[in-house]
Amino acid sequence: MHAACAGGRAIDRAVGLFRLVHPFPSVLNAAAAGLLAGLAGADLGVAARLAFAMLALQFAIGTANDMVDVSADRIGHPLKPIPSGRLTADFARVVFAVCAVAGLTLAASVRFEALVVGAIGLSDGLFYDLRLKGTPWSWVPFAAGVALLPVFSWLGAVGTLPRAFLGILPMALLAGAMLATTNALADQEGDRAAGARSIATELGRNSTLMANAALLAAIQAIAVGTTIATGGQLAGILAEAAGIVLGWAGLGLAASSQNRLVRLAWEIQAIGVVALGAGWLASLSSAGFLGTT
Repeated sequence: MHAACAGGRAIDRAVGLFRLVHPFPSVLNAAAAGLLAGLAGADLGVAARLAFAMLALQFAIGTANDMVDVSADRIGHPLKPIPSGRLTADFARVVFAVCAVAGLTLAASVRFEALVVGAIGLSDGLFYDLRLKGTPWSWVPFAAGVALLPVFSWLGAVGTLPRAFLGILPMALLAGAMLATTNALADQEGDRAAGARSIATELGRNSTLMANAALLAAIQAIAVGTTIATGGQLAGILAEAAGIVLGWAGLGLAASSQNRLVRLAWEIQAIGVVALGAGWLASLSSAGFLGTT
């Protein structure tokens, strides 16, 4: 009986740990980092180290998010790992420290530039967690984090950035701002219950959906337009097409009256952004625009 209870507690803690590190965005960011590093020319070993570095850093940011939100989550999300009692705050602090150190160490093992951008990305995530989350400006570090992802991968892979990043970075910022609106819609009910503010609680549901649609249309139009102009290859075009479909499918879910579907919306759109971005960068690369300076 005692062994069964101990086993049950171990499983409960494992489930709590899985949820604590925010697995979906962490794994998606890690996959994107590895994919972009490969596109930049990194070999499999370097791309893997950059991907795992990003995974660990995202785990740290996700853990810090839950640590900061404990009081609010007791009201809006009582089943999360810490407020539910699955994990303690002390355990979460250990997870944060281990993941942060592991992520920065892996980034440093690739090259110094990756360590610098990784540290900036971790600081950006913590600034969101500690200062701007629960404010109407929370979308700013969210968007900045998306823009830092291709910089981390490219600098980690080759140590320099191509001139095309003067256009790539604004596109990534727009994509990050778009995803921030979807994420805010998913958390809108919980934020209101906890008295927190976000772009969705400030603008209202309909205006936030309109902002999402406008940003989505803008990034897709720019990506498709430049791909057509540069004569992109079939693989890139197909990836962009998949990203476009997923982007609008996510918006459709975000407009649903069912909260479960709204929560799924930003995940669908996030996958769509990765597909669109990878296809777009592959098209730019095939046209010779991503040679380093």
